[in-house]
Amino acid sequence: MARGVHRALAAGGSALALLLAAGCGEDDSQARPVVPLGKQVGGSVAPLAQCSDWQGGARERKLATVEDIRSQVNRTDTGIETPALSDEEAVALFDRACAATYSKGFRLYVLYARAAGFGPLLRDPEPTLGRSLGRD
Repeated sequence: MARGVHRALAAGGSALALLLAAGCGEDDSQARPVVPLGKQVGGSVAPLAQCSDWQGGARERKLATVEDIRSQVNRTDTGIETPALSDEEAVALFDRACAATYSKGFRLYVLYARAAGFGPLLRDPEPTLGRSLGRD
């Protein structure tokens, strides 16, 4: 009978060791990157992501989608400085635009690029046109 107890303890100890080993290492949420919403082409969802993808998406995936679109619209390797929307501005924009029933086919990058172009005008309380023309 003592042998049976020793075997059970040894088996239990082995199972516990396996469980502890499996739990070691990085957290699964940190190990796997968040996948943006939409179909990928060329490693990015930016060209194909639509409102139909956005609707009902998890917040983490929405933020990953915004980051992906921003990285494609606001490229740093072009030598052209383009305005960017913050995460909050982009999420609010997509939430508003994609709420309409007819918006399922709207491309998110088009909405983003157009809104980003007007972003500085909306954020700056004083118009800069006069200053850029040398007028005060």
